[in-house]
Amino acid sequence: MTRAVRNTRPRTTGSAAGRSAPMRVVSRSDAGIAVVAAAAPEQAPAGPATNAAWAWTVRRFSRAAIWALPLYAVAFAVSSLSGLRGGNPAPDLVDGRPAYLIAWVIASWLGLVALVAIAGIHAAARSRGTAVAALLVGLAGAALMVPFAGLPDGTVVYGTSARSLALVGAALYSLGWFLAGAAVLRSELFNRLDGWLLIVASPLLGFIGLLSGPLQTVGAVFALTAGIGLAWSAGRMVPTVYAAPAPAAAES
Repeated sequence: MTRAVRNTRPRTTGSAAGRSAPMRVVSRSDAGIAVVAAAAPEQAPAGPATNAAWAWTVRRFSRAAIWALPLYAVAFAVSSLSGLRGGNPAPDLVDGRPAYLIAWVIASWLGLVALVAIAGIHAAARSRGTAVAALLVGLAGAALMVPFAGLPDGTVVYGTSARSLALVGAALYSLGWFLAGAAVLRSELFNRLDGWLLIVASPLLGFIGLLSGPLQTVGAVFALTAGIGLAWSAGRMVPTVYAAPAPAAAES
């Protein structure tokens, strides 16, 4: 009695089939843009946590959080209109208008969220080191600038003036945005103009803006233009990661 021999093939699982969608790179040399497009729509990775699932989560968060950049520019522009007495552009409670201080604190928080988003988007780009450095330097600058910039002139903190500490923090904050613009330029994922706008706006958002109030508004306009460009492009240029369906077994 003979047994019928069946031609069988091992079943291919979703993990073996790969979790990255096929991608293509479309370069536009005239505009200086390198677009990375996904060949399939965005889907949540199935199965256990993997590097692909982690990348998909970070990328999805970053694409949504990058919209904090134009919101940061709007809030920063509102806070720059405080017009304080004594030539100090930093908002405080001395003039009896705490709404400007609240807007400035919200703007600073949104700026840090935008730096986190920029670092997340560039996690797989060649400028990821620059983007991470921008985030760390920006955090250090905000930690010094936000607590002390709103204090009245002449306030002594830790043996030095609060104004000096705020200026040091503002310089670090400006350096963080300068590095963020450099990361956008080097990555070639976005329009290079957006990177240059961030670089030009960086001193106006921090050190120079803290010395001259009207220049803060100019920096906010540059940041708003760059933020809209980055946020609009991020959802279309960043590749998606998804779990590829298992191919059907070929019939013998």
